[in-house]
Amino acid sequence: MGSTIGIRQSRQIVGKETLRNEDVIEARKSANGIARSPWPIELHTGERPSVEWILDDFYEIPFGCFQPKAAENLLVAGRCLSAEHEAVASSRVTAQCFEYGHAVGHAAALSIHEDIPTSKIVGSDVRIIMNKHGSKLN
Repeated sequence: MGSTIGIRQSRQIVGKETLRNEDVIEARKSANGIARSPWPIELHTGERPSVEWILDDFYEIPFGCFQPKAAENLLVAGRCLSAEHEAVASSRVTAQCFEYGHAVGHAAALSIHEDIPTSKIVGSDVRIIMNKHGSKLN
């Protein structure tokens, strides 16, 4: 966590999947998507700050972005997801982070109740649970 106001990006995992800049810009959907985002890529630094708008569409963030590639029984949520720098600029928004926490919480419960390691959880199964709880991903 950032200890001061203004830190937008810090440590991130290397996940089973990585949210790519093109996924955001091209509004890609995923069968393993556990959250949707219409938020643009916003870059506030550099010589020319920029915004890449997603008009009348959204992209989905795959569950594998929250599953570390090299760790067992660990899940992450929020802005430490596996994503390229520009993609994080879109996916770190508060509303999406709420949904990540919701999904990761369900995945952790699934792991415990079904006695399966978190690395074996499939995003489409989490998506089904999320839909049952009102996420409307389908």
